[in-house]
Parts: sequence; structure tokens; C-alpha cells
Amino acid sequence: MLIPIKGDSMIDAGIHPGDLAVVERRAAANVGDIVVAIVDDEFTLKTLAREAGQFVLQPANPAYPVIRPRGALEIFGVMVGLVRKYRH
Repeated sequence: MLIPIKGDSMIDAGIHPGDLAVVERRAAANVGDIVVAIVDDEFTLKTLAREAGQFVLQPANPAYPVIRPRGALEIFGVMVGLVRKYRH
């Protein structure tokens, strides 16, 4: 599936607003994968990481904090590609 990118939290990974993330639907992912996750009933695209034995979501922009879910962290899918338009 294609998911439009909003915001600049993954800009340092080369993922820009307006890009389309190619996402493979999966319920599991590996540390280091860029994932679409559901945290506190909101979808987000971040890198899956581990911190003190817990899964966290790492942005690729220092202006944003690491997401440390208080409740459940659900993996919706794993990004496997990226589509970018050069003209709007």
C-alpha cells in the first residue's frame, strides 16, 4: 500500500513531506526497520528501536523526541520503498 508522508520527522532518512511510503502490511518488525506504527490511536512512521528492553520509535530529525509508548505499540506495517514526485 502507499501511504502519503506528512511532516518532517523522518527528513534525515530522506523521507520528505509529499513522498509516498510503500508499506508492506505486517504485524511484526525488526529493530532498525522503518515502520508504520499505531501509538495512542495515531499512525506514525518512525524507525523501530529498543531502549532499556522496551520498543521505542526513533524519528530521523533531532527536532522531534523519541516516542516511548505508555500503552500498546502496534506495528501496522514495514516501509519497503519510497515514491517521490519531482513536479507538483
